Amino acid sequence: MAITFKNLQRIRDLLESGLLPPGGSIVELGAQQIYCQGNETSVVEFIACCAALDPAVKPASVYSRKEIARFADIGYLGELLTACGFEYQSLDLINAYNTVLFDLNIHEVPEALRGRFDLVTNFGTTEHLINQALAMQTMHDLAKPGGIIYHDLPMSGYLTHGYFSYTPLFFQDLAAANDYKVVQQYFSRAATPVAAPKFMRENGFPDAEFANYGLDFILQKTSDAPFHMPLDPTTSLSIDQTVWGPVAAGSPNYSRSQAAALDRVSGWELQRQLFGRYRKRMARWFGR
Repeated sequence: MAITFKNLQRIRDLLESGLLPPGGSIVELGAQQIYCQGNETSVVEFIACCAALDPAVKPASVYSRKEIARFADIGYLGELLTACGFEYQSLDLINAYNTVLFDLNIHEVPEALRGRFDLVTNFGTTEHLINQALAMQTMHDLAKPGGIIYHDLPMSGYLTHGYFSYTPLFFQDLAAANDYKVVQQYFSRAATPVAAPKFMRENGFPDAEFANYGLDFILQKTSDAPFHMPLDPTTSLSIDQTVWGPVAAGSPNYSRSQAAALDRVSGWELQRQLFGRYRKRMARWFGR
């Protein structure tokens, strides 16, 4: 797992805007390494930014070229963040720098880490997890009220990378369900296309190559409310609220996201879905 100069710049932006306090607490989902070979200047600028805001941080001029290169050439991000005065931890399956051994598919956030962090990062981790709901709840539970949750993930392409890609709608609804403030959203396309694997070409994939697209969503948690699931009902004809029954204490609460999602669905949309289903049924009956 890796980050680039883009992620360092985003964290700098959060610092300079006051959304991340100097020397604040940061936790990563997955211990990331830095891939800034050939762009060591980004590491120098990051250190300089932190030192300008926190007198206890060593200025960039103190570091040798070799030390900067060690950070930039697959050094652990956690080591750089610690050198820049931050309190740092990661959650991962491996024994990496300042890492709590943690399976994001099954483990829940321990009480000692709940609501503790100013910044929670998801730099290309959750697309590798089956349990998406728990992963999003984990980030919510780790963040302080007012804290930042930063996702940098695949949007489309990446056909042999991870289990999931994400849509803008997913993060917009996640934000609405949890009263997150959307600080920034950004969409990108990788400069170099990827060759389609042979097994895909032999089984119907029409193109010799495909493009990878990514998205960044930076969200601010605005309260200490429990995590709420988003809900997308736009392909349902109707929803009976009794499907949820009483919400058990401590369980994810659907009510807020359900109401927000239903507010987006017009009567015309429900009619359109109904007519579409009738058309498909008639086509099956008449063999079309």
